[in-house]
Amino acid sequence: MRANIQGGLKQIIILLILILSLSAWKADIKGPWIITKSKRIILYTRPLNYSQSTSPDSASIQAIINEQELVIDFINERLNTHFDSKVKIFLYNTDEAQEKIGTNGGGFASLNKFKKHIYLTFHLEPYYNSVMNKTDYLGVHEMVHIITLSELGNIKTRFFGEGYSNALDGNYGTENKNGILTRQRIDSTLVRIKKHGKLLKPSDLLYNDSIPEYAYYPQIGCLIRWMLDTYGVDKINKF
Repeated sequence: MRANIQGGLKQIIILLILILSLSAWKADIKGPWIITKSKRIILYTRPLNYSQSTSPDSASIQAIINEQELVIDFINERLNTHFDSKVKIFLYNTDEAQEKIGTNGGGFASLNKFKKHIYLTFHLEPYYNSVMNKTDYLGVHEMVHIITLSELGNIKTRFFGEGYSNALDGNYGTENKNGILTRQRIDSTLVRIKKHGKLLKPSDLLYNDSIPEYAYYPQIGCLIRWMLDTYGVDKINKF
């Protein structure tokens, strides 16, 4: 009994440390930046030759802006929302991202609904997205966070916060398939999780915030996608 209590306390302490460290993190947005604007996207990229790793060129910048404009339309259609605000995307070079935003493998969105900012790492080659049968530079995930926070309210649990993002994205992680960096589908990952007897109950996904991302994201994404498809987006949005 005592060992169980100590183990539970240890998990709580680790979780609190993680929450505090993430909430205390503040991205370094000092320039110089190249700023490119479209209808709803304000993209901040590093100048060419800014660092040892490659900065986006003009073709990549335009491709990213076009992608993210389409991403907003896709999310609005899927969630029956009407988001039409400006979103600032800060895109860091690979060799600086760890220091500036805490990761060089992805990024995060601001949790302040009045500060529509996304902070991400630029990768020279886009990833192949087998769910949508196209290549992605930035994808859908972080923009879902921005739109749900703005349109649906302050989401206080990973169940819906990460659930919506992974459900609409349909991918988590990447793998090299015949020399092509390919996004890993959450439905395929779920099959492997089930095969190894690691499938969690919905109640576990709702209450247990200590589940690691590699196990949590595919399962919660598939569950929320099933809920949206089964009950309709309007009911789940209210829920």
